Amino acid sequence: MGRPHFLSGSSSTAGRDKDIGDAGARIPTPDQPLLDSGSSRDSFGDDGRGSLESGSEAMHRRMSSASSSGDITEFERGLGQSQRGYQVLALACALLISVGSHYSAHTLGALKSTIKKELDITNTQYGALQSTVSAVNTVLPILGGLFIDAFGTTSGSLVATFLIMLGNLIISISTHSRSFSTMVGGRILYGLGSGAITVVQETILGSWFKGKGLAITIAIQITTSRIASFLSMGTAIPVANHFGFYGAAFWANFLVCALSFGINLVYMVTMRRIHRSAPERIVSRLRSKHRFNPRLVLFFFGLYWLFIVESFTLGGGWNSFLHINSELVKLRFGANDSVAAWSASVSQIMPIFLVPFLGWFFDVFGLRTDMLVLSAGLFTVSMALLGFTMINPLVGLVIFSVSLALGPLAEITAISLILPNSSLGTGLGIYKSAMNTGSTIVDIVVGVLQDRGSKTLEETAHSYDYAMAFFVAWGLLSTFVAVTVFVVDRLKWSSLLRSNFELRREALHAVKDRINRPMVHVTASNWRDYVHPWSYTPLIVLSGTLVVSWILFAIKLA
Repeated sequence: MGRPHFLSGSSSTAGRDKDIGDAGARIPTPDQPLLDSGSSRDSFGDDGRGSLESGSEAMHRRMSSASSSGDITEFERGLGQSQRGYQVLALACALLISVGSHYSAHTLGALKSTIKKELDITNTQYGALQSTVSAVNTVLPILGGLFIDAFGTTSGSLVATFLIMLGNLIISISTHSRSFSTMVGGRILYGLGSGAITVVQETILGSWFKGKGLAITIAIQITTSRIASFLSMGTAIPVANHFGFYGAAFWANFLVCALSFGINLVYMVTMRRIHRSAPERIVSRLRSKHRFNPRLVLFFFGLYWLFIVESFTLGGGWNSFLHINSELVKLRFGANDSVAAWSASVSQIMPIFLVPFLGWFFDVFGLRTDMLVLSAGLFTVSMALLGFTMINPLVGLVIFSVSLALGPLAEITAISLILPNSSLGTGLGIYKSAMNTGSTIVDIVVGVLQDRGSKTLEETAHSYDYAMAFFVAWGLLSTFVAVTVFVVDRLKWSSLLRSNFELRREALHAVKDRINRPMVHVTASNWRDYVHPWSYTPLIVLSGTLVVSWILFAIKLA
């Protein structure tokens, strides 16, 4: 049985949790004991991990796998001497099957000016094209668990990597036919695959590693994805220039995706061999997950929904800016295409180095809400510097990159502290869905604003004035939400989210009744009596923004 993730700390916290349980906070439920002992979840929970492109709903599954430490140990014994070799192979395959997805993610942004010219489209249409992937993934993260349940990790990864490869093949063909609609179709297929691949990838890691080993592999996975994104933004223009055709960059994407698909075939063959070497009961348990009661969403805390608002604002801002930063550097600062692309890739570099350190920092020192406020503030400052000063763009891009490293990690680890394990998958799926919804809307708004500016100004240094003003205002809004999160955590949650390793113990005692209450109410026969009328408001608002994003997407795509 799993343990609610809000008790995660480090591998030495098992005794601490036992003390909390003895204090009367342990309330068994049909789903799980609310406060239980055990260390396998601890060492993973607060080490910190997550990214804009990481598929956060997968965390629930990898933690579920990690919690069944007894089964994994028996699994390892069954494999005997081959265990370490299989682990290394599984790690290599799990990391490489998503490289194609991440490498393909930013080529469109690096070639924005060329694509608009070749396809004869407006900035608004480009925004719709760019938002195709995020629009598809407004719903897919919530359904990601069902995808894995339907296909399994092995077959599911094969389907995902095939969709990514096929989507990039169609996109590459569209560069020859100069067909906007064909490129949109390819982007939709790519979006379907990329939305599921991280779920599969991190589930694979959760099946093979546990404890600190799992935390380390997740950090390696984040670093690998950022390196792929960094190289994508930096190499798109040189590849296009080398072959004298912008479509060559997309064919390079297709080749990398085909390599990922081939590696996936290797993993599938390996897993079939392993399944023949281990008892079927053990393999089946590794695929199992906790049962989730959908009613629990109605009992999610107000603090959680504030994180969803922040995901919509700050997360949407991050993603959208990554789609236009290369052209921004080119037009505002007079750089050529190659220099602009490499400069823009700097916005991806800091998470590569900071994420592993930040995992340890959050575990030992806490300060999640502080870092969230800092992240939103840095995003706003970076937008102001890039949009309204002529300071070297690398300064603003590095500041943005630090924001990109701090924010997602602070949000994901905070959410995982306040939600029980059984609802964490859905909670993080909603988080990712809100981020993609925000990204879809912001992409289109930025395109419209840029087109509006182009009517009165030449497409030069000033063509992004309206768009950057919007980004600054959007950053101020996200900073206000982050400050609200900080205040609510301090006043209502005894500073649980900013507490360090030692103070977190006291904070958990202070809020244990608040944390436990939903698990008690949701299983009661009269559970409807405990649902506040306002509990439906966040779901209605989230659904409304999702519908708005799809309407805007459909209108601008037409």
